[in-house]
Amino acid sequence: MKKQKNKFNLICSNCDQEIDEFKEWFDSGQRCPQCGDNKADVVYSDRMDHIEDLLHDKDAYFSGLWRYFDYLPLNKKDNIVSCGEGIVPIDRWRFLEKFAKKNYNLRIKVFAHRHDDNFATGTFKDLAGSMIASVLKENNIQTYVTASTGNVGVAYARYLAAANITLYAFIPSNSSQAQEAEIGCFGQKVFRVNGDYQAAKEMALEFSKKNNILLAAGNFDPMRIEAKKTMVYEWLRLMLDFPTVYIQALSGGTGPLGIAKACNELKGMGFFEKMPRFILTQTDKCAPMANAWAEAKKKGFPEDWEKSFPIYHDPKTIIPTLATGYPKTYPFVSKLVHESGGEINDFPEVDTIPISRLIAYESAVRIGPAAAIAVGGFFRSLSDGLLKDDDVVIINVGEGIRRAPGFMSKLIYKTTRVNTLDDCGLMDRDQYRKRLWEDIIK
Repeated sequence: MKKQKNKFNLICSNCDQEIDEFKEWFDSGQRCPQCGDNKADVVYSDRMDHIEDLLHDKDAYFSGLWRYFDYLPLNKKDNIVSCGEGIVPIDRWRFLEKFAKKNYNLRIKVFAHRHDDNFATGTFKDLAGSMIASVLKENNIQTYVTASTGNVGVAYARYLAAANITLYAFIPSNSSQAQEAEIGCFGQKVFRVNGDYQAAKEMALEFSKKNNILLAAGNFDPMRIEAKKTMVYEWLRLMLDFPTVYIQALSGGTGPLGIAKACNELKGMGFFEKMPRFILTQTDKCAPMANAWAEAKKKGFPEDWEKSFPIYHDPKTIIPTLATGYPKTYPFVSKLVHESGGEINDFPEVDTIPISRLIAYESAVRIGPAAAIAVGGFFRSLSDGLLKDDDVVIINVGEGIRRAPGFMSKLIYKTTRVNTLDDCGLMDRDQYRKRLWEDIIK
């Protein structure tokens, strides 16, 4: 009797070894059993034959991420752990289009992919949280270890709790108390490490080895990449024009890896001409990738340029979710950016506050500091001449303000303390708006 074909398998990115299922991947330490490489692609047996049906199915049983169940690495729908992640709007931000036209004479379209509105934790990480909890549930994994600067830990804590899976989360010393509390409130265990993110990762690794518990695989995790690739499917489903430019705040870089995965899957199917140009922006207080890119660019991208990057220990930043000082993904993310014709740059985190105020005023969307870095990347791209006429720009709004309550308190701008009614003057809203834009333009 002919063996039934699997829905999917994993293929080692280094030696092309086929790995039948995630159980084998987990049993081999999330590495290829043949060559030991930690990168593998998920490949589907029908090679995306009916992706278009899923894009246009108006009566889909699942929405958001799991609408695309047929092309996600899960075998049984009963194992889906979902909180409605991915059911987020893609807004057109015409106020940024007007700014580009008025100040740079550019005719562009600008969209915001609103991950701030995800139902579980309000971040870009909810996609990965749902995917990982579902795959672990299907493979009877009861415990899991991760190192996180904050948002990943919260998302994993939420989804793994829903799957009755215990999470051990190692966070660096600069992670916020709000994130620590949120991970703990889901009944998960938090360890705050006296050190930076790299120290947290090293301790998580040793803890997983000591206790024989599966460790989150980081930015190359095929589960995370498969979750993030669904952004491209949503662009195809919800937008008339495929983006020519993708802008995201950069810490590790799973987002662009996921987008590249989807674009490679769909290449030659007539959905788009080419992958968007990646413009990835780091906070200026922790910008090892941006600094490495600038140095390579200055030298004309010599041979093996992507292998050279600085390592920052214990970076001093007010945006801990972007505090990846040891960018192990740089050799891969930077090559992807280079091939796309894009850029890796940085943006002053001191300017995230006026940007968040402006976005709240113009769009009624409240974004967190990491998302403000992404919007800052848009403004810097304009000033650096990285955008051109007819570009379709999509900005990943990766987190909402509720992820950063301390940051929200800094957005107070026009409160007036009063003792009597005579102290209460009238407000000129046009002048207020003018001041918001002046804070950006300066």
